[in-house]
Amino acid sequence: MKRLSHLSITLLALTIAIPAFGDDQQKAEKQLHKITAMATDATGRRVVSSTVADTLEAKRPDLVTERRTMNLSYGDLYVAHVLVKNGTKMDDIATQLKAGKNFGQIASEQHADWKQIAADAKKLNAKVEDNLYNHFLNGKPLTERDAAEGYDPNIDGVTADNDVSKDDIAEAERTYLLWRDQAEKKKASSLDASSEKAAQGTRGDPVRSKAGKLASPP
Repeated sequence: MKRLSHLSITLLALTIAIPAFGDDQQKAEKQLHKITAMATDATGRRVVSSTVADTLEAKRPDLVTERRTMNLSYGDLYVAHVLVKNGTKMDDIATQLKAGKNFGQIASEQHADWKQIAADAKKLNAKVEDNLYNHFLNGKPLTERDAAEGYDPNIDGVTADNDVSKDDIAEAERTYLLWRDQAEKKKASSLDASSEKAAQGTRGDPVRSKAGKLASPP
């Protein structure tokens, strides 16, 4: 009887755990799709590539080569590096992709921690948005970095980049426009403040202008 009771508890725990595991994977994939969708635009791709490279502590040209060799979106590329960090060989991932497995299957078979991936990918997306906003404020740093690293967004593209839904693309567009508009408002506000300061300098002291020259002290 005790054995049967123990078995029932085990089965119940598994029944609860399986949906939770699937939910973690769905949350992770949602964040990964956001990364991929943001990279469908050339400007977004520049920001995503640099942010992913910094997060993975990798060189952008190497990431571009991996993407083109294995046809990986930036979302899948991120997971690939997570798996490699945990002991999986990149060559084994490439072999499984050629065998027709999708990245979700590969990651699950390698016992990926979807909950952790979801949390880390969410942080990565937040960093992408921060960097996108900063780029719209001042594009010079990223332009200089592109030149130094020999990065060209026009050759950093693979067919897997299109494996996102229309909703994902629409959300990426809203995010792109949000931070572009916020940056434009910030720049306009700074320009207005500078113009006002310059105008005050030109007008001089309004009190002195109205009263004329101060009398010399007796």
